[in-house]
Parts: sequence; structure tokens; C-alpha cells
Amino acid sequence: MLSPLRRRLVLHFGNLLITAIGLALLGLAAWLRPGLVQPLLWAGVPVYFGVLLPRWFGRRERLRRAAATLAADQEKWGFASRNHWGPWLNYIDQPYLRRCPEFAGRYFYGEWLVIHDGLLIVNPGHSTVDLARQEVRYDFARPTTYAWDGCTPKVPFYWLAIIGIPDWWEKPHPVLQLRGGALCEAEVFWPLAHPASLVHDALYQYLNAAPVAKHEADLLFFRMLREAGMAWPLAFAYYLAVRLLGAPEVRGPRPGNSLLRCVGELPGDGSAAPARSGTGRQSPAEDMPATAPMQ
Repeated sequence: MLSPLRRRLVLHFGNLLITAIGLALLGLAAWLRPGLVQPLLWAGVPVYFGVLLPRWFGRRERLRRAAATLAADQEKWGFASRNHWGPWLNYIDQPYLRRCPEFAGRYFYGEWLVIHDGLLIVNPGHSTVDLARQEVRYDFARPTTYAWDGCTPKVPFYWLAIIGIPDWWEKPHPVLQLRGGALCEAEVFWPLAHPASLVHDALYQYLNAAPVAKHEADLLFFRMLREAGMAWPLAFAYYLAVRLLGAPEVRGPRPGNSLLRCVGELPGDGSAAPARSGTGRQSPAEDMPATAPMQ
């Protein structure tokens, strides 16, 4: 059974971010220019409205679409992913692949994420599921589009700007891609934190169902930031933020392997996955910073 959506209007990361910035400015003013404290307090009112109004307008329709998406996931897969508000700023229209030896022996198949014995695929393509036979098939020749927001949070401000954690400068990144059904190495020109945030968001989206613990997703995020060239202190600050603040409702033991069996060959695998046993599904959690089905 699906849990009700909880997309808080006031108590959310956007307001927390603005509050933190405001408190920092007030502290500096109290220290350096006490006369600025009262004007800064008054200036906080339009700032908070700038964060609130983009969440308010269209809220009912967004909730309806999110609920419909989660219900469709439940019907198709037998479980639903976790829900996240967005905004969706980045997208990929081809599969993103990465070998993760730490996930060897783990199997999970979902709409936007595949974990198959150490191979991780984000946005695997069109899928067909037979729940009665517990089988799933992916058609990599029919790509889909996956959207995410980069490093969370990202906060719309009066529809004029996006305030949030930066993804930093663009640089070449080596990646695995599919060409003609075969794995090959390629290069993309993305912001520094894009590969790490993409994989981390996809894993967070399925923390309620995939055989990956939250701390494992966070450590992989840190390692990918370092692989991309981010300085250790900054990468550790990003890691600490997700470790302490991200997805508090799904901390603890990881779920078991998927009950579904992948029918057909996966890229770089050479054979279909054997049937896997696992634990039952948990109910989806809702409003933490990870990506969710596109709306």
C-alpha cells in the first residue's frame, strides 16, 4: 500500500537553506554593523516569499501527478520509488553505466535503476514487467529520459533564479556508454559533480527497495566526487551533508535482492540474470532530496 505524499510547504530544505544564509548574514551584521540587523529582518520577508510562492503555485497539480506516478510504479513493479519535489534541471536520454565492485552479488531492477552483480545502470531504457512470472525485460534500443536536480537542494527563487548547492565547473568525464548494444568508453562534458549526483540521486530514489544501504550510497557519492577531481575538503563537506541530512527515514539495514528476474542479456553481462530471492518491499518514503519519476 502506498504511503501518502508529504511535500511540506514550509518545513523543507529550501526554507532551511534560506534560514541558514539569513542567520549567517544576521550574525555578521550583529558583529560588524548592528544597525543593519533590523533592515535585514525586514528584508527576510520578501526572500521567504520568493522561496514559498514557486512551491505554492501548481502545488495541487504536482501532488496529483506525483501520486499517479507512484501508483503506476506500484502497479507495474510491485513497489514504488521514493518521492522528491525537484526541480528537474538536468537530464540524460541514454543509459549511464558504472561498474561498482562493492555491489557484486546484488540484483535490483526498477524503472530508472538496475543493479546487476556489480554493474549499475541509470536510465536503462524501456522496460516490460510480468509480475506473475516475476520477470522484467529491458529494451536498450528504446532509450528513455531521466531527470535529476544535481547536488541537492536546489531552490527556485521567484521563478527568476535557482539557489542551491553548486555543481561547479564543466570538465570532461570518462563514462561507459552503449553503442550498438556494446559497452564502450566515451567522454562527456559535464559539471564537476554531475556523475556523482546522478548516481547518488538514482540510488536514493530506490533506497526503500534496492539492496543498497544509505551509507553505501553516500560513500560512493564521496568517491565519485574525488574521482571527478573535487578537492578533498569540499568533497568531504558534500559527503557530510548527505550523510547527516539525507534520507533519515531509510537509515538502517539494506533491503534484500530483487524478487524480479531479468530476462534477456544486459550490457557487458553475457547472460540473463538468475532468479534471486530477497526480502519483501518496504513502503516508499516521500520528501527527501533524491530524484523521483519525472512529472
